[in-house]
Amino acid sequence: MKYLIVWRVLSLAGLFGLIFLILGWNGWLTPVQKIPRSIELIILLVPLLLLVRGILHGRYSTHVKAAFPVGILYFVLGVWYSLTPKEEIYGYLLVALSFMLYLGGFLYARTIMKYEKNEANAL
Repeated sequence: MKYLIVWRVLSLAGLFGLIFLILGWNGWLTPVQKIPRSIELIILLVPLLLLVRGILHGRYSTHVKAAFPVGILYFVLGVWYSLTPKEEIYGYLLVALSFMLYLGGFLYARTIMKYEKNEANAL
């Protein structure tokens, strides 16, 4: 249980880091876009914003959802951007932050599961 706070902070840092990175990069720093900025921001931010409440409250199911489908999706997106000219930095940051979200969510859920299993065995 001593690492539970570390995993939770790691997933929070990854989640909010992704939100602010996407807002900053796609909102102000990207010079040329093929689709309107507002549509791109909505598509990229809605999955993350749906996770905010559950992650802040420390819910097990939200951490699992953050780790597997969402974390991996943004990791793949980051790899794609890291291979794109002029957007390598954005891609590398997406990879790092999505890995933080994945690792924090996975290890938080694993720790909670072990704790509940030990608690059930103690009864």
